Amino acid sequence: MVPIIDRYILREVLKTFFAIFSVILLVVLVQGYIRILQQAAVGAVDSRLVLSLVGLQVLEVVGPITPPTFFFSILYSLGRMYRDSEVTALAASGVGTFRIFRSYLFVAIPVALLVAYLTMGLLPWAKKTKFELVEAQQQQAIELSTSVAGRFNEYSQGDLVFYIENMSKDKTRLQNIFVQNRQNRKLGLITASEGYRYTDPETGTPYIVLRDGHRYEGHPGQNDYVNGDFDKYAIRIDEGKQSQSELTPQQLPTAQLIGSDDIRMRSELEYRVMLPISVLVFPLISIPLSKSLPRQGMYGSLILALLIYALFFNLQAISGGWMVSGATPPSIGRWWVHVAILLITAIVMILKSPDSVKLLRRLLKTSP
Repeated sequence: MVPIIDRYILREVLKTFFAIFSVILLVVLVQGYIRILQQAAVGAVDSRLVLSLVGLQVLEVVGPITPPTFFFSILYSLGRMYRDSEVTALAASGVGTFRIFRSYLFVAIPVALLVAYLTMGLLPWAKKTKFELVEAQQQQAIELSTSVAGRFNEYSQGDLVFYIENMSKDKTRLQNIFVQNRQNRKLGLITASEGYRYTDPETGTPYIVLRDGHRYEGHPGQNDYVNGDFDKYAIRIDEGKQSQSELTPQQLPTAQLIGSDDIRMRSELEYRVMLPISVLVFPLISIPLSKSLPRQGMYGSLILALLIYALFFNLQAISGGWMVSGATPPSIGRWWVHVAILLITAIVMILKSPDSVKLLRRLLKTSP
């Protein structure tokens, strides 16, 4: 059975965590939605992909924003406990700092495992899926941009020829179509009132889908033609060449990064591991940082914590460039960032302690 103190700390941390997380996620969602809408307005993104891209963008940021959210939730909840003298009451009952740290560690471990799943599994999948959606849409735009209304258009090395009377401005919807299609040595003639381009999400195979039309099929010079009506008919397009774009290390699954000799892939792998480790490092920082006297304001500690995390965020970004460029040895990689943050925090805490202030004053008085 979970002790009362652990349940209390868990409740306080999770309550603050979900409040901060909801605000940050809402801000990211609104910003992403506005940016994708702007891209859709100028035709860079298909309007039908807007919601899918927004959802994928949310999945991309859930993992990276969880560690700082957890950090500030611990800092705020523990700072409130110091301000309301709850920590003093716990200390009088025999619950010391180490016991409080152990309670936070019980919360941090499952959060770290969750972040590991989000950054190592969900994050690259979301990036890859987003890339494939945009790539397919751009490829479709390139293919259809070569089609011209009012003239015959040829695909699949002449096996597919179609005539379009009218086309929408974004060239995604076709009207009054005539198609000549050759399959299995049979010539097919198709007429349809409208059509559109479709790409199979599983295989990536492109099709032209026709609606409300008629089909005639047979051998030229013979009278055994077959005709029929259809509501929907799909014709596969052999594009002849596929996109040459390659996936970046950020879009590759974690299993593909493990054991790679490519320095960029090693850097990306270490970045994904850094995030769940930071969930375990930040409680070491937040517990001494949140310490304050009863009825003392905690906004100073929050500002200091914000500066420390901003430093961590920038060092995290810089470490990747240094590792790829060779400025830091591959054996060190990006792991030094956590050590540097812990050392900086220790120095700040030492300087912040009353004993350090007294010692500094004595040194200043005794100095000539």
